[in-house]
Amino acid sequence: MIRPFVIATLLAAPLAADEAVPAADLLRFTNGNQIDGRFAGMDSGGVVTWTRPDVTTPMPFQREKIRQIVLRNARPLSAMADPCHVTLINGDRIPGKVVAADEDNVTIETTVAGTMVLPREAVAVVAPNPFGGRLLYAGPFDDKGWNLVRSDGPVVEPDPFAGNFRAPLPLPLKLEDEDKDKPSWVHTGASWYSRGGAADAITLDAGLPDRALLRFKLGWRSRPSISVAFHADLQRPEVKEKEGEAEEEQPRLNFGGMQHLPRLFGTGYVINFQTGFVYLQRTWFDDEGQPKAERFRNSNTSVRLPDTGEAVFEIRCDRQQGTITVHIDGEFAVQWNTTDEGARVGDDAKPGRPVTYHGPGSGIGFIAQGNSAPVRISDIIVAEWNGLTDSARSMESDHRDIALLANGTDRFSGRVLAIRGGMAEIDASYGPLKVPMADIAEIHFARDRRRKTNEAPASEIAVHLQPVGRISGTPLASANGRIQLESALAGKIDLDLAPAVILEFQAGGGFLDEWDDEQ
Repeated sequence: MIRPFVIATLLAAPLAADEAVPAADLLRFTNGNQIDGRFAGMDSGGVVTWTRPDVTTPMPFQREKIRQIVLRNARPLSAMADPCHVTLINGDRIPGKVVAADEDNVTIETTVAGTMVLPREAVAVVAPNPFGGRLLYAGPFDDKGWNLVRSDGPVVEPDPFAGNFRAPLPLPLKLEDEDKDKPSWVHTGASWYSRGGAADAITLDAGLPDRALLRFKLGWRSRPSISVAFHADLQRPEVKEKEGEAEEEQPRLNFGGMQHLPRLFGTGYVINFQTGFVYLQRTWFDDEGQPKAERFRNSNTSVRLPDTGEAVFEIRCDRQQGTITVHIDGEFAVQWNTTDEGARVGDDAKPGRPVTYHGPGSGIGFIAQGNSAPVRISDIIVAEWNGLTDSARSMESDHRDIALLANGTDRFSGRVLAIRGGMAEIDASYGPLKVPMADIAEIHFARDRRRKTNEAPASEIAVHLQPVGRISGTPLASANGRIQLESALAGKIDLDLAPAVILEFQAGGGFLDEWDDEQ
């Protein structure tokens, strides 16, 4: 007898192994075709030179036909160890240390482009200690460390707690034969793509500490439905069989409990994002090894997400205080306090940690639920969290510079007069201050002193760096592992490609243009 909506035994396998030889580059064309080989440079006319060991002469390609070049399977020759950077008004993030600033210019020392002098009006944020704490993961520039957790069939997505709940439509009991062995998640470029319609998950032991920040960009088509796990142990215990009892048929999944989630993520917390609402669940296994899931109720769970679009989601969780907060595009969305949960006492309780927080692990995971249309996940950041509860938007002011200290609590507003000798000199409302740059997380310059942004020219490309960095400009030439760019904000840049992972030639298309339904 076929069991409806049964999740099969999980198959969690590493998605990539260490390579014995340097990975090849990958050139992806605007029409969806791609070819591997080596990026050999670019001339001033925009012609890209490509080589392959099986082709005797170099191959020229016009840059207008290229979407992106992935260097060395998105693995840098030498990743930068320090995530400090400067954010420009166009969204570029130039990695480096600010060594000087005055009313007109900001000077940074970089390992990728030497010393750069930037107009102050082109700088939006100076981040000597970004992300609120130590950076633990930035990507996904490759699939290393990620696991694909497979299942045999799709899982329904309706939630009975939602106001518009209706009985679910019948779904197939299993995937079609031609799609049975086709994973629903595919890594390409610097993103994960899900084709939807299956219950596969991707997981990563990201090393989440007690106070953690998880940030990612989500792009979606047609009403998003995605679940995000955090502080998950990614473990599944063996089911204990009871003596004298015959094997029972696995029951149909409970739409409220969603017991498939602990099978995918183990014990932890899962936030479910829908088009108009968001809700939190905790997952675990009982003493017999049976999966359990319980929804955490909160009256303020409505969110506004368009049917098609993209947004930056940020989850801030504190295992010791029992708080979980969600921000969407820099704005506060919802918060839960697990000390109000009234849940069972966890076996994993530790001294000094509230026993009502049941997230013992350090893993994260994603699953696109049910018949959800394709989604893209990119720009994932995992970092220690300094406890800052404010939204990113609250750090912006039209008329005043705002300096947030690394302790996550103190801040100063006023006018940053200068940065020199490792100190920021601030004309605050109650007097002049000198604050060590080592104690500052970020400085946000006043909006009314920033230059107005112009639309990027079609000739502009973007270079993505590992672990943090994006530098854009019109390419002038490239050879010997370097590229020269002409930036409207930063002038001429001679950039070392050793920490680069992607050259993005066509950045103006749709947010899911890279998705290939045939993958």
